[in-house]
Amino acid sequence: MKTIVVYVKTPGAGQRISACAAETDLPQKVKVVDCAPALFLELSLGRVDVVLVDVALAAPDPVKFTRTVRTRFPATGLVFTGAASPRTAAMLAAAGALGVMRAMTGDGDDLLVAFAQTVVLARRRLTNTTSSVPRQRPPRPALKALSDREFQILTALTEGKRNAEIAIDLFVSEDTVKTHAKHLYRKLGARDRAHAVAIAFRTGLLT
Repeated sequence: MKTIVVYVKTPGAGQRISACAAETDLPQKVKVVDCAPALFLELSLGRVDVVLVDVALAAPDPVKFTRTVRTRFPATGLVFTGAASPRTAAMLAAAGALGVMRAMTGDGDDLLVAFAQTVVLARRRLTNTTSSVPRQRPPRPALKALSDREFQILTALTEGKRNAEIAIDLFVSEDTVKTHAKHLYRKLGARDRAHAVAIAFRTGLLT
């Protein structure tokens, strides 16, 4: 993998992404930018596999933004994060984006989950497009390591859902969700939800 560029709103969001990158052993391959000129400078250097960009930063026309990036840098994948409507997400996909990762706040845990998903997406994309020799998949952790409820919560975390939303979906209290989350973090050896999502995708526990 060459580089993932993350285009985010605030320095705080950038710091959280950098910290997450360090936890996934990718600090040298992740570049955080906070303005369009910096983004296009990185793209012009030709070392970018995937860009994760807040959909709000592609305003006023994220579809046009997508077409511009895809036309000028066809070898670079584009992933959006943010509160995009289903219609907008479909239009972005039609314009050439790889997808839209949900991150409602733009700088919280859901942004880190979106980043973790993008890391995995970038690795898969690079493997599929540049390697003629199939890579051996890492050993799949035994599913019995997680309880059914913990696995449900892990799946919900990969979708960027908050604890309150998970609690509603599973008909349990938010405290119960937090307790199960702590248990699954411990079993996976994860520090937080973003780290748990990265481990789950990287090891094949979730695909």
